[in-house]
Amino acid sequence: MPETDSTDRRQDGTGLVFAGGCPRSGLTLLRRLIEPHRRVHCGPDTGLPPSIAMQWQNFARELGPLHARDFDVGAEDMRRTMAELLTGMIGAPLETPGVDTLVEKTTLNVAAFDLLGRLLPQARFIHVVRDGRDVANSLLARDWRDPQGHPFPHVSDPRAALKYWTDLTGIGLAAERNLAGRIIRIRYEDLATRPKATITELMRFLGLKFEPAQLHYATRRIELHGLERDSLPLINQPLTRRRVGAGAGLDGIVNAQTRQRLAELGYGTRNTKPKRRRLRA
Repeated sequence: MPETDSTDRRQDGTGLVFAGGCPRSGLTLLRRLIEPHRRVHCGPDTGLPPSIAMQWQNFARELGPLHARDFDVGAEDMRRTMAELLTGMIGAPLETPGVDTLVEKTTLNVAAFDLLGRLLPQARFIHVVRDGRDVANSLLARDWRDPQGHPFPHVSDPRAALKYWTDLTGIGLAAERNLAGRIIRIRYEDLATRPKATITELMRFLGLKFEPAQLHYATRRIELHGLERDSLPLINQPLTRRRVGAGAGLDGIVNAQTRQRLAELGYGTRNTKPKRRRLRA
């Protein structure tokens, strides 16, 4: 690839896909189903995209006018520089022969989808969602603690867990509106109960074809890093409807805002047999 093409790619996000969603929504399962594709690299979370995107926003807000006035460093110059910084840090797999799509799956990418969309105008996005009651149920089984050693509220208080899910899915839905045409919503329940149809739709969105190897992930060794290790008990287990509905017991404490969000995402009052819906790009 000529140098100019490589430079453009680093600056506009061509080939980059950012996956995100509330933790415990199925991003590691998504990685499992994407990674076997020959033309895609989907590794563990890096944590870098939301951090760099937010640094870019803060820099532009606090120092951008000063640098434009005194050093002729305009907003577009800074965007290109920060875009190259991010793609330089995570984009090495795109240099592998045959790989033309990199999926970066840090969960909290969802909090920076809008920023990443502006920073990298050719990048695409996957918003992963799961019934909030099941997410809360899974969060409450975690032992995640703050730097002082105290459990985070969203892993120790059922109402805080439901609010955490409600807030993050709200950010994700706003990004869906702002990034229309560049983002697709994938539901955990669809991955678990109809994986071939769901992954085929996702591959089509990415401009690729489904490969049968994607459903035979259990035969492939995978290294899990950081919080991904919380998925170890299920990582090689079959995809069945039994993965759905573990949080049904929390339905009684769902407040009006969370109830509205559940309905908005297609989840009914009971956490059984979620209504099938066409995936949206």
